[in-house]
Amino acid sequence: MSTSSPINRNAKARTLSQKTWLTHEFLKRSGRYRFIGQNLWKLALSLIVLGVVVGLVNHFLIDIDVLMEGLFSRYSDWTILAVFFASESFLGLIPPELFIFWTTTFNQPWLLICVLALLSYAGGNVSFFLGKNLQRFPTISNWVHFKFRQQVLIFHKFGGLLIFIAALTPLPFSPISVIAGAVEYPFKSYWKMALSRILRFFLYGFLLLKLA
Repeated sequence: MSTSSPINRNAKARTLSQKTWLTHEFLKRSGRYRFIGQNLWKLALSLIVLGVVVGLVNHFLIDIDVLMEGLFSRYSDWTILAVFFASESFLGLIPPELFIFWTTTFNQPWLLICVLALLSYAGGNVSFFLGKNLQRFPTISNWVHFKFRQQVLIFHKFGGLLIFIAALTPLPFSPISVIAGAVEYPFKSYWKMALSRILRFFLYGFLLLKLA
């Protein structure tokens, strides 16, 4: 039975240490640490603000469950889910938090939150492939690149990190997914980075169910 010598183990340890240091230096000099920190702060701030607003509305104005019942009761559950999926697939026109509120009217809200999370993730994938096919429609492609020119520049700088952060934080997830497809970002990397979208729904769901 062969074993590695102490010299080989030390060499491997030095190599790992060097790789870790180089990665740290790259993240620091490229601004990725700052970018992550700023957006995680925005996520925390959005959760705090949402929690305060929901708490105040619930306490002083109207019960959130009653409000959601009045807003959604005229539509079937399938219609609401279809509207949500369409919104998540086409530029995220409706805030997903509204639909997470809707789950508070059910006896098993976590089941609905899981469904919403998976639909949102699937919607991001639809957005990605829409972006990938934009070249067939030059007018629309030019409009998207102009409308979201700042996000395009950020994407070229941060790549997959932007997808991960956008899926998790208040950054516009669907437009960034469109941009990822439009700039030919590899799908095998995209779908992994976008999985943080599911985590976002559980974070917001936990907060809203505690407050509702």
